[in-house]
Amino acid sequence: MLQHWIAANMVEGVGPVKLKKLLEQHGSIVEVCQVLNAPLEKSLQVIDEAARDNIKILSREDENYPELLKNIYDPPPVLFIKGEVASLAGTTIAIVGTRQASRYGKEIAQKFAFELASLGLTVVSGLALGIDTAAHQGALEAKGKTIAVFGCGVDYIYPPSNRDLAREIESSGALVSEFPLGTGVEKGHFPRRNRIISGLSLGTIVVEGHYDSGAMITAKFALDQGREVFAVPGNIELDQSKGPHWLIKQGAKLVETVDDILEELNLVRQEKMSNDRCSASGGSNEGRDYSNLSLDEQKIVKTLSLEPRHIDDIAQATSLSTPQVSSLLMMLEVKKILRQLPGKMFVLYPNTKNFGVGVY
Repeated sequence: MLQHWIAANMVEGVGPVKLKKLLEQHGSIVEVCQVLNAPLEKSLQVIDEAARDNIKILSREDENYPELLKNIYDPPPVLFIKGEVASLAGTTIAIVGTRQASRYGKEIAQKFAFELASLGLTVVSGLALGIDTAAHQGALEAKGKTIAVFGCGVDYIYPPSNRDLAREIESSGALVSEFPLGTGVEKGHFPRRNRIISGLSLGTIVVEGHYDSGAMITAKFALDQGREVFAVPGNIELDQSKGPHWLIKQGAKLVETVDDILEELNLVRQEKMSNDRCSASGGSNEGRDYSNLSLDEQKIVKTLSLEPRHIDDIAQATSLSTPQVSSLLMMLEVKKILRQLPGKMFVLYPNTKNFGVGVY
């Protein structure tokens, strides 16, 4: 089945949205490949090449495909990943900004990334020079996880000056792209990359950027995807501050500290701990007493963990209608069993105090 997803992804002129519509029309990726006359043999070559380079490939049907990304309007049919696939399942926050960053901007990006990673969040950015580089470096200095999303194949490091940084990220997080191996850099690839950065994240922090910068494009994608947008105020005399300041005027959350971000995302600062330990210390519904809940409420709770899950997926997993699920979720939130996050995503309410970052 994976080879069919890869083959469909290789057909020229068939992007994520068109492929999504074809799937709705024909019912399966196999039938879509037949309609498109997709290059199945070539896709097998891609699988072999990826295996030789220790690159993992996830289709949208894969259970490890990130839930947050799956629920955007145009999710990538295929993801190529170098590093830890599990890092895509953490609590994620994007930090983006201009390549022509000021010293202040780079220091702030690095500081925020360090603190967020220290608390167990995964920092997502685009490996570009400037703010992106500072964000990745901050997360690595905290010995935390960070994800770099590429606008080219994951086997093509850009910019070349960040080759060593990419190796560090791969060892403690992941390099991610929707583009086939061997794909070089093209200007039109970066907006597509930016929607993945925001799509993987609960919220996006814009540190510095011009009105028409890639950071602002990422912020727009985040808003369209129902995610939170945060903006760091800067020097009013710098052009790099114009983008974040405009976002603040439009209602983006002005952030001065990491606590501003945690508060807006309904996350709570507690002791430092990794994502993995968070998941092991109460991130599932094991050991919880739900005997006082109705059968349908229990059915919903059993589908949830500390990893955000979309309301439509909950409805499908429980075989309940979306209106039923919506009503039950509201009752469970009142009972403090779960919490709603941006984009109609839901997570369990932690039942211990041992979380680096938990949900209120």
